[in-house]
Amino acid sequence: MRHRDPLSPGEIVGWSALGAVTGLALGLTAGALAGDVNRGRIERRVRRLRAEPAPTLPSAAAAARAAAAALASHAELGPLGLGVVAVSANAVELRGWVPSRPVRAAAARIAGTVPGVDRVINSILVRGEDDRSIPESSATGNHSA
Repeated sequence: MRHRDPLSPGEIVGWSALGAVTGLALGLTAGALAGDVNRGRIERRVRRLRAEPAPTLPSAAAAARAAAAALASHAELGPLGLGVVAVSANAVELRGWVPSRPVRAAAARIAGTVPGVDRVINSILVRGEDDRSIPESSATGNHSA
């Protein structure tokens, strides 16, 4: 059969019956999965949705302020004056200098426990590691043997 050939009456009836049976089967399956959907059930669900307060998420700036306050209140991290910058609605970036890697990791852990902060970008640098100068020959790419 070519695409331009018209369908015969038998083909039209066959395809129509297949479509009707398929639609009926899918409708019955969807009905079984959804359960008994009736007006009373829908009204109860709507009342429940209206009664539940929508969860309020802190703004990006509020989450950053809360993370900064958590770091500032920590005995070891407070004096370091670490910076916290809001990156997105649930992400903050930590900036500043710390004396060691464990202190850097502790700052990230503390910031990650603040409500509204789901992701912490730890850009804190470690003194003695991240502030070493690069030798002149390595910086320019000139290596003498």
